[in-house]
Amino acid sequence: MSSNDIASRFLKSIDKYARQQQSKIEEEIEDIEKAELEKSESRIIEDINNMIQKELMSMKNKISVDISHKELECRKNLARKRQNILNEMFETCTKELLEYTRTSEYTEKMKEYAKEISKVLESTDTKLFIKHEDLKYSDLIKESFGRNCEIYSDEDIQIGGIRGYSEKLGMMSDETLDSSLEKQRDWFIQKYGSELVY
Repeated sequence: MSSNDIASRFLKSIDKYARQQQSKIEEEIEDIEKAELEKSESRIIEDINNMIQKELMSMKNKISVDISHKELECRKNLARKRQNILNEMFETCTKELLEYTRTSEYTEKMKEYAKEISKVLESTDTKLFIKHEDLKYSDLIKESFGRNCEIYSDEDIQIGGIRGYSEKLGMMSDETLDSSLEKQRDWFIQKYGSELVY
């Protein structure tokens, strides 16, 4: 399975899940607004029966302010829920990607990553960085890279893949699953960001 297929699959999964959660959240806020509106209407009717016109106007103003505060609080709570959903989705994606790094497909993918970086960073000073657990692939990576290179473990790479750097060229080539997932997260926030934050 190619990285494009994986990315596409994750994109579709994330988009579907986001749409479902968005619909659910919209229903929740409609129910909350309806319940608050019904409570407010009951208070207004009671106040009309017991107060003179001046007190009634004062009470309407107070109710309006209360509703605004409650609505703002509801929106903040929903924004927190949405953020939690986003975090959960990407935690799930991270776990699935970590499972993928334990497959034979991932071993083949490491060869592809090394070849891709080799095409971009043609300098002899190229250094390759991988997660500590992937050091077992060092010989395979060097062979696929096609020329001499140094391989280091990098704590910043938590999921997998390879990141290459050439000081002479002043360039980096990132073929890590970490950066691919982060790009998907950025895309998701760009697409649904206005719905995640109030």
